[in-house]
Amino acid sequence: MSQELNREVFQGQEMVFAWGDPGESAYVIEEGCVEVLAGQGDNQKRIALLSAGAMFGEVALLDRQARTASVRTLTPTRLIRIDRSHVEEMLLRSDPVIQYLLRLLLARFRTSHDLHAGQTATAAQIALRGVATGGDDLHLAAVRTLSLAQDLANAVDENQLELQYQPLFALEGLVVTGYEALIRWHHPNFGLINPTEFIPLAEKTGLIHRIGQWVLHRAVSDWAELRPYCRDDATHRPYMSINLSAPELASGTIVDSIRDRLNQYHMEPAELRIELTETVIIQNMEAVSRSVHQLRELGTGIALDDFGTGYAGLDYLQNLPFTCLKIDRTFVQQIHSSQSSAHIIRAALELARSMGLSTIAEGIEDAATGERLAAMGCSHAQGYYYARPMAKAQIAAWATAQQA
Repeated sequence: MSQELNREVFQGQEMVFAWGDPGESAYVIEEGCVEVLAGQGDNQKRIALLSAGAMFGEVALLDRQARTASVRTLTPTRLIRIDRSHVEEMLLRSDPVIQYLLRLLLARFRTSHDLHAGQTATAAQIALRGVATGGDDLHLAAVRTLSLAQDLANAVDENQLELQYQPLFALEGLVVTGYEALIRWHHPNFGLINPTEFIPLAEKTGLIHRIGQWVLHRAVSDWAELRPYCRDDATHRPYMSINLSAPELASGTIVDSIRDRLNQYHMEPAELRIELTETVIIQNMEAVSRSVHQLRELGTGIALDDFGTGYAGLDYLQNLPFTCLKIDRTFVQQIHSSQSSAHIIRAALELARSMGLSTIAEGIEDAATGERLAAMGCSHAQGYYYARPMAKAQIAAWATAQQA
């Protein structure tokens, strides 16, 4: 064998690797032909014949077990070597469910291979029992995710989803001007499931479209009962704020769906605000941009959520028709302890004022933070200090208590 750049060149009838060798790499055939041999010594048997473009030895990229076959060139062959280190990081970054299923598949492959060869009680069989029956965090996370994915499909039909509404305040006068709709899932076995866990799962499984339609329908239909508990005058226009994911905004039907719901419940478009994060935008910039412009033409407000946490927020502000900036809680909750956070907030507020955008500071948990934000020119506030999210049925009693 000789080496040319990152290629390995073999003559005909030369072994690339043998059964039992350490599995440290895979190969792609750039030129030539190889045979894959099962068994050892005189019992070797050809099980595959591979030519240019084919990959072999790929199991070695996925586990650290010894080779389960031998490979020999039939003609002069040039191979591209793929080291395990090049793909290990990608595997570690992959979804836990994919990692788990891959480990389970590999363990079963190794066990089946050993049993076929007449071997028993191997390390592969022990590994298979460990992967299949649990005992590690990956197994537990994967099983929970797979279980939740199945249950989430039934959550809408079985009335396990709920919308809670968190009041949004104008800092001048501390009056309620709107509500943000926040979804909750009451799982019959696991209890309350955090949206940060089940919303990404819904996006991966395609259920986000059905759940998104449920949220839209429920929030718009509830608005007539919530609107009376908002200040409505020449200075304040009541509104309902909902979050949309990237798949929803990228779909070609979202604008029509919103228009239909607004018409169905006689809600003014200007009283609906759509919140989206930079992550949502970047996943499908072209489709999301198209939907956002159409929504603004319809008359709905558009808020850039978690402003300051991404890398290209200023570019989006320049190209998308936002009406509001939401300053991320990360900066808000460090406004007293971090001079940098205070500077970032001040800069964001100045930017918003210069562009004619309203501002909302998220995550306010004490009076001093709210007062400082008001002094800096922030127009609106949201946080547990003012009000926690609550069910629609609780709003009337809460609002009455606020006025007392």
